[in-house]
Amino acid sequence: MRDPKRRTSTPPHPLRPDAGRARTPGRRAGFTLIELMAVVLLIALAMTTLAPQLSSSKQRLLKEASESIASSLEFARQRAVLTGVPHRLLIDLEEGGYRVEWWVTEDEAMAALGEEDAGGGFGNLLLGGLGGPTAAPDPDAPIDLHPPEHAARDYYPVPGTEAGRFTWLDDALYFVGVEGTSGWVEGGDAEIAFDADGTTEYTLLEIADADDHSITLEIEPLLDRVRRRNGPARS
Repeated sequence: MRDPKRRTSTPPHPLRPDAGRARTPGRRAGFTLIELMAVVLLIALAMTTLAPQLSSSKQRLLKEASESIASSLEFARQRAVLTGVPHRLLIDLEEGGYRVEWWVTEDEAMAALGEEDAGGGFGNLLLGGLGGPTAAPDPDAPIDLHPPEHAARDYYPVPGTEAGRFTWLDDALYFVGVEGTSGWVEGGDAEIAFDADGTTEYTLLEIADADDHSITLEIEPLLDRVRRRNGPARS
C-alpha cells in the first residue's frame, strides 16, 4: 500500500514549454541574425544623426573664432585712429593665439598699465599712457640734458582690455596662414599692422578646422570692417 505522505516525481509533460530543457546542455543564450542586423541598423542611424551635429558644431566654432578675430582687428584699427599711435594684431600661427598691441615707449606702456591698476577709465588710460595732463613743471628745477631713457618705441599689449591678452583658438581650429606684402606665411609670428590713421596693407588671414572647413578674413587698406568669406585664402 502506498504511503500518502510519500511524494513521487512526475515526469515532464511533453507539451509543456519547459519539457526537455534539461536534456539540452549545449544550448545557450545569444543573438540571432535578425537581432544583430537590428543593432547594426541602430548604430548606423545614430551615426547618421550625430555626424551632421558634430560637423555643425565645428563650423559654429570656426565662425565664432573668425568673428572674434575680426573684432580684434577692427578694434586695433579704431584704437590706432583714436590714439594716433600705430597698432597691430600679433598672431602666433603655430600655437593659435592672437592679441592687440600698440607702438609706444616703455614709459608710456608702464604709465598706461599704472592707470589700469589705479582703476582709470579708457580715457584716463590714453591720457596717462600718452602724455596726458600732468603737474606744472618746477621753474627752479635743473634742466636734464641727458637723453631720456627707454625712449625707443616698441609694440606692447594694449592695457585695460581683453584684446591685449592672448586669445587662443579652440583645439579643433588652427591658423592656416597669412598672406600680405611679404607673401604667404604659415609658421612663426605674423602681424597685421595699422598706421596712426588706421590704414593698413591688404591682407588675407585663413583659419580652418580639422575637417578642412576654412574661413578667410580679408583686411582692406581703408575699410573699417573686416570681410569674412568661406573658403581658403588661396585658390
